[in-house]
Amino acid sequence: MNTLEEDNVKILVVDDEFVCLSKMTAFLSAYGQCDAATSGSQAIQLFCKAFARGNPYDLITLDIDMLGMNGLEVLRTICQLEHLKQIPRARKLMVSADGNGSNVLNAKKLGCDGFLVKPVINDLLSATLAKLGLSCVDQNQSSADLVDTS
Repeated sequence: MNTLEEDNVKILVVDDEFVCLSKMTAFLSAYGQCDAATSGSQAIQLFCKAFARGNPYDLITLDIDMLGMNGLEVLRTICQLEHLKQIPRARKLMVSADGNGSNVLNAKKLGCDGFLVKPVINDLLSATLAKLGLSCVDQNQSSADLVDTS
C-alpha cells in the first residue's frame, strides 16, 4: 500500500444512489480530495485516468448493488489493474445496504480492506478509516451526517 500524505490523499467514492454518494463524498472530503462515480464503468475510467496522471487513489469506497457493473466486479477489476500495471495499492472499503455474509466474504477474497453496512454511522466510518491509516484533515467538515445513507 502506498504511504499516505495527509494533504495529498485522493479518494474515489462509487455509488449509484445520489444521496448516498453526496453524503459519503461530503464526509470523506475532510480526509482528502474526493472524486465521485455513479457507476462501475465510470469508476474504472476515473481510476485509470488518475493513474495515468501519476496521482492514483489512496482510498476507494464501493457500493455493491449498482446497475451494470456491481461493486464486487469493480473491486476485482481495480485489483487486477493494480497488479498488472504495478499501481500502488489503494485501500478499498465496501459500503452497502446488503451486509450478508457471502458479500462480506467475497469482498474480502477480492481484496477489500473493510466493509460497512448502510446506514453508515459516522463514528464507525471514522474508526474504520483510522484503521486504514487515514486521518481527518478538516475536523469541522467530518461532521457530515451519514446516518441516512441507506
